[in-house]
Amino acid sequence: MASAPKQYITPETKAKLEEELNTLIARRPLVAAEINERREEGDLKENAGYDAAREMQDQEEARIKQISEVLANATTEREGVVEGVANIGSVVHVYYDGDESDKETFLIGTRAAASENPDL
Repeated sequence: MASAPKQYITPETKAKLEEELNTLIARRPLVAAEINERREEGDLKENAGYDAAREMQDQEEARIKQISEVLANATTEREGVVEGVANIGSVVHVYYDGDESDKETFLIGTRAAASENPDL
């Protein structure tokens, strides 16, 4: 099985994902208890509470898997960074006619970081 390509994320994004993952893992017993409670209500075919609890469990488990995969393939290291060269994860500032007030900023290739900063 081929390994997934590295995903470049910011240290802040990594910390947020780790926190979310820990929260979701800690919630597992609560979700399981909710499912058991709803199961005890009786007929599972017409038990909306049970269905909702199972759906919540499925969504949270899918998110745990997604975050785990991202973190397994994530790096915050920008190897081979060369001053003046735009690479994946580089923040590039473009100044027009040398006017620093007329500036555009671009993040090269890192979705997570861009979603955290509306200016990028």
